Amino acid sequence: MDKVIEVKDLSFGYTKEKILEHVNFDVERGDFAAVIGDNGVGKSTMVKLLLGVLKPTEGEVRIEGKPLVSISKTKVGYLPQNSGTRAASFPATCEEIVMSSLYKEIGFARFPKKAHKEKVLSALEEVGMQDKAKALIGELSGGQQQRVMLARVLAGDPAILILDEPTTGVDSESVDRLLHILHHLNIEKQVTILMVTHDIDKVGPYANRVLCLSEGACSEEALPHASIVHAHSHAHSHGRDGSTHIHCANCEHEHKHDPSTCAECCHCDEYHEHGHHHEHGHDHQHDHHDGEEKRG
Repeated sequence: MDKVIEVKDLSFGYTKEKILEHVNFDVERGDFAAVIGDNGVGKSTMVKLLLGVLKPTEGEVRIEGKPLVSISKTKVGYLPQNSGTRAASFPATCEEIVMSSLYKEIGFARFPKKAHKEKVLSALEEVGMQDKAKALIGELSGGQQQRVMLARVLAGDPAILILDEPTTGVDSESVDRLLHILHHLNIEKQVTILMVTHDIDKVGPYANRVLCLSEGACSEEALPHASIVHAHSHAHSHGRDGSTHIHCANCEHEHKHDPSTCAECCHCDEYHEHGHHHEHGHDHQHDHHDGEEKRG
């Protein structure tokens, strides 16, 4: 498999006492990895090490096979905890907030070009916030603010997305929307996701791996109990027209598909019943007779 994040014998401590000691794990391309652990075990510290904000006392981090110091930061997108709340105090529109991520690309004291504006609107559409482009971010709900901040990250077209507790302080419905967006980024754009979370019951159905930090070390854990509906999958091409559809994790491993227990089908059916389109900008059609979902 193609490893995009490699952590080898990683150790770190702010003092002589180490928070992380000889941590080892890999994240493969296309993974949606949930990172769990009690408060104070070093989850946020590990994120800072993955981003190069902190330097390990021992070991190394490699991104797409290269030492962390040599990678292009545009390959890795980062959404910190409570980023939407912090941005709310800025007197800026959602469009301007997302555009700010492209300033380096635009150039100092230069105006955005048409391509930059299109990239911003595309990112807002990706998170279902295109109709709020001209709204001040401070006027939005917490969940909407967080989606705008995610759009800001997506405008940079990252191949790897690292999120640190993105659901903290966000209501349950907004969490569901955010996870659904992340799911489709993972499936449709094949963005590799590593997400620190305390809410494994919510995140678990969308993840294919769970990494647990405990006592300074990292271990792989089983996904939540099989009774939990899983949405994680990989897109496959089927049929003469080459269209793709999403199998849930149960289909993937059990070689069967049950629309009544597939989180993706249930989400789509709920929206169809109310006459809505999907927030990620795509309509879905389901053919339950042959057990396939086709993306329109």
